[in-house]
Amino acid sequence: MQSNKYELRERLLGITVRELDMVIVDNERTFRLMIKSDDDCMRLILLSDDYEIIESKCLNDVRLGTVISFLKRTLPY
Repeated sequence: MQSNKYELRERLLGITVRELDMVIVDNERTFRLMIKSDDDCMRLILLSDDYEIIESKCLNDVRLGTVISFLKRTLPY
């Protein structure tokens, strides 16, 4: 039964994300997460309520696992 749970998790993390506009609230700080796309690449953008901007590296595609990894690296704990 556990192998099915891990297989499902791997499939979910591989889902392609084409559009994203999300608001995240952490204690008293608010962040907006979005995908910026241009001709060359896509980037994940995290904008804080005090206008601090954190951008990911240039990506060919964005997967759910990429979004989760980006948030783990950038959001304060």
